[in-house]
Amino acid sequence: MRIVRDHPEQVLDPFPDGPEWTMHAKTPSVEECREMWSTWEMPEHIQTHSLLVTRVALTIAEMVQSTILPALKIDHVRAAAMLHDVAKFYTIRHGGSHSQIGAAWIQERIRNPVVARAVLHHVDWPFPMDLQRFPVSLVVCYSDKRVRHTEIVSLDERFADLQDRYGMNAKARQHIQQSLEQGRAIERLLSQALKVELDAYSFDSRRVV
Repeated sequence: MRIVRDHPEQVLDPFPDGPEWTMHAKTPSVEECREMWSTWEMPEHIQTHSLLVTRVALTIAEMVQSTILPALKIDHVRAAAMLHDVAKFYTIRHGGSHSQIGAAWIQERIRNPVVARAVLHHVDWPFPMDLQRFPVSLVVCYSDKRVRHTEIVSLDERFADLQDRYGMNAKARQHIQQSLEQGRAIERLLSQALKVELDAYSFDSRRVV
């Protein structure tokens, strides 16, 4: 990463999702991701959530790859989606940020910075919304925002649930609203690029409803 001099509001300009950053990195298979679930004691309901996030992410990633970004590595998207909540149960018991701890575990285990970054920023994406440079992180971040517990829902339904559960004060409600607005921004970016209205896309039947 390098410091950005001409945009002071942007602290860092991160490396892209290009192959030069993962040439010697490992991308875990589905079976290896499941082994990590077991190693880090992911409960069944979090596994189910992760599988649904993976379904959404792979559907979008396949569209991205077939239309605008043939170089997108689908296995990066799959691994990041399956592992995005890998530290959640640990942080429920011991505290801390599940995205930060999960990213650290994954980087240590597989040495894949693109997958680790998508896990680190699946809750909040602080960098430019550039689909050409950051497709893995943006797809996984959006996909997680479309899955409420163990069902695929709209952004509004997902964030209404978050407000009910976590909107205990004005600061919390503001943070949740900001996350919703980011989800809408990513949705617009993907919808415009793919020429598909993702807000109406079911992902269960892989069709617009």
